[in-house]
Amino acid sequence: MAGKVVLAALRHVWATLESTHCPRALIGGLSLSFWKHVRSTQDVDLLIDPGLAGVEAILEVLQQAGVRTKRQPPVVDLGSVRIVQLLYEPKEAFLDIQIDLLLAESAFHREALARRVPARLSDVEFNLFTLSCEDLLILKMNAGRIIDRADAAALLRLNRASLNVPYLLKWVTQLNLRPEWAEIWREAVPEEPFPESP
Repeated sequence: MAGKVVLAALRHVWATLESTHCPRALIGGLSLSFWKHVRSTQDVDLLIDPGLAGVEAILEVLQQAGVRTKRQPPVVDLGSVRIVQLLYEPKEAFLDIQIDLLLAESAFHREALARRVPARLSDVEFNLFTLSCEDLLILKMNAGRIIDRADAAALLRLNRASLNVPYLLKWVTQLNLRPEWAEIWREAVPEEPFPESP
């Protein structure tokens, strides 16, 4: 039941944001399944570039569609990133689903959005975008939580043959993620030699 409710929230928010024409991509737990790593999640995470309209215009569109802010002020500054936390209760769910919008304000986030790929998820009948596996890996390494590191290692293990390693190494270097990269490499593919940065 919870999985269907989360997908209903994704469907509603994604469709609502169509009118804004803002580039966006699915990230977080739901996006992992597109890259062969399935795990349960209780929220919806999107990377979005509000563009010239700004965050306030995005929030106004969402609020008109029944999506409300979780806190005031709505934008939470986490140091290297800023997010907006929202809540939405799908019809007949009697349950709030959290929607996290990660604002694409860095060079990495903007490039990740430019590289997003079309995606279809099982049990979802509409088209959306998700980050490339490489960009999702970098996002997970940068987040720093234990679950994110585990997700990154799983993504690397499951998609190793198709990954663009030079691209990964570029951002590993620029974002100072070498210790995290070494850790997930050793966990995911310990039999392979560790790739050196360019």
